[in-house]
Amino acid sequence: MRQPEQPKTLHLLIKSQWLVDSITSLGSGYLIHLVYQNSEIAPDLCAEIKEGRFQEGVLGEIIHFKPGMKRRVAMVEIDKVNDFQNFIRFDLRILEVVPFLRDGIGDADQGYLCYYYGNPG
Repeated sequence: MRQPEQPKTLHLLIKSQWLVDSITSLGSGYLIHLVYQNSEIAPDLCAEIKEGRFQEGVLGEIIHFKPGMKRRVAMVEIDKVNDFQNFIRFDLRILEVVPFLRDGIGDADQGYLCYYYGNPG
């Protein structure tokens, strides 16, 4: 019997504490954007965006990343993706922020700052 597929979840890693503070102070409902160089995005995701196959509305998690630590900061919905050749900007709607999130994130170190977690469909 075939197992049901997990939905895609986009992990968006950030390193700056000031960015964490800004996102959590805004709270749910606000629109923000994060920008990543193509080299910071997993190749399968980057190709999907560049080929126009990326579906807006995908859920994502913003994760504060420091060596030896990952902490989920916010749940977001991808509102729009803008491809600027050398970098990609994700327009995001904040759904939930800490401390209102449930604990725990999946630990899948992809070596990129932006990647799919779970089944990429």
